[in-house]
Amino acid sequence: MRQIIISALQAEAEPIINHYNLEQDSNYNYPVFNRDNLTMICTGVGRENVRRVIFDYYSKILEWSNFQFINVGIAGGKKGKCKIGQCFLIDRVFDDRLDKVYKLNNLFDSKISSNRITTVTNPVIDGGDKHNWLVDMEAHEICSITDDFDYLKNLFIIKIVSDYMDIAENFFNYNRVKDLVEDNLLQIDKFLDELQKY
Repeated sequence: MRQIIISALQAEAEPIINHYNLEQDSNYNYPVFNRDNLTMICTGVGRENVRRVIFDYYSKILEWSNFQFINVGIAGGKKGKCKIGQCFLIDRVFDDRLDKVYKLNNLFDSKISSNRITTVTNPVIDGGDKHNWLVDMEAHEICSITDDFDYLKNLFIIKIVSDYMDIAENFFNYNRVKDLVEDNLLQIDKFLDELQKY
């Protein structure tokens, strides 16, 4: 089973690339790293980047039966409902512009706590009063594209809480994001191992 990890930021991807000793694949015009049955793709932030990169990558897959897709990234969390650095497996994905809701992971049992997420168009920095769970800028688009290819059942989303939707975008420097992922590497590694057996 080949596992494809999708991250928006290089800082989210670097700890995983280093942990698994992945090597860059120069056959793509966006960052792709491989080793054995593991691939890491960096899309860039936002819906348009995600759509362009993921659609291109998916369109080159010839045999879909042996793939799992895992989005790993940071998300804003609701203060009082989560902790900074806490890792969640997403079970429902909402969008701030669309009514379509994606339900994920109904059959896979993991030790990671579950949560819901809303994909937003602009960063939320006002404390997130309008949001009852996590927020990010890519998950819904990843679901949409994966659903277009009729493979939503093998998409899993892991989000790490980076803030309480109350800080400016420039607060997230490369090392802070990288550290959040590094602190959860053992949990991510265990999840990927469990998923391989699924």
